[in-house]
Order: sequence, then C-alpha cells, then structure tokens
Amino acid sequence: MPSLGLILDIVLLGALGAVMHRAWILSKQFERTRADRAAFEQLISALNIAAGRAEEAIDGLKEAVQSAGDGLQSKVNGARALQAELEIMLQAGDSLAERLQTLAEKSRSSHTPAEAPAKPAEPVQAPAATAPRTRAEKELLDALRDKTKPAHDR
Repeated sequence: MPSLGLILDIVLLGALGAVMHRAWILSKQFERTRADRAAFEQLISALNIAAGRAEEAIDGLKEAVQSAGDGLQSKVNGARALQAELEIMLQAGDSLAERLQTLAEKSRSSHTPAEAPAKPAEPVQAPAATAPRTRAEKELLDALRDKTKPAHDR
C-alpha cells in the first residue's frame, strides 16, 4: 500500500496544479482587463475631443444665429420704414385722385353739350395749394395733362 506521505504528495501536487491553472486564467483575465482599460481610456479621450468640438460648433451656431437675427432685424426695420412711406404715398395718391375727380366733375358740369367751345379747352391746372407733393403725384398729373391735350398738340 502506498504510504500516506505519497498520497499526500499526490494530493498536494494536484492542488498545486489546480492553483497554478487558476493563476494562469486570472493572469489572462488581468491582461484583457488592462487592454480593455486602455481602450476605455482612448474612448474617454475621443469623447472629450468630440465634446470640445461640439461646444465650439454650438458657439459658432450661436454667433451665426445672432448675426442672422441682426440682419433680419435690420431688414424688418427697413421694411417698416418702407411700409410707412408707402402708406403716405397711398394717402397722397388717394387725396390726389379725389381732387382730380372733383376737378373733372367741375369741368364736366361747367360744359354743357349745347355749348361747344370755339377752341379746345386748356388743361385744368391744379391750384397752387394742390401742387404735387410727391414724385408719384407729379407723374400722375403729367399723365392726366398729356391725356387732356388735343391730338394735334401732342
């Protein structure tokens, strides 16, 4: 029969072999963990760089939006000024049209069909108080004067 010492040596060798195998497995796991840690650190570094670029891009977008907003505001202000000017021109045109209508009605009522004038009537001149105030009024008055001139004067 084998001696007790030999059996203990074999058991001890088996336990030592199992411990060595386990140590080898743990060593491989540590190596993988170190490799994973390096990859993780690279990932964190890449995320930091990406976050910095994103912040720069956001700052650039803010500046672009501010610039576009300022430009848009100046265009809106210009459009409002033009709107006010156009409203004034429209009111002046309405006023001129009313005066012209009144003058045309007076001219029509002063000439009856039985009374034919010996010579063509002179174009009706607006009184000095109704002189054109804007270029549009002047152009409209000129066009009406040209229309009322006899055909041979043109």
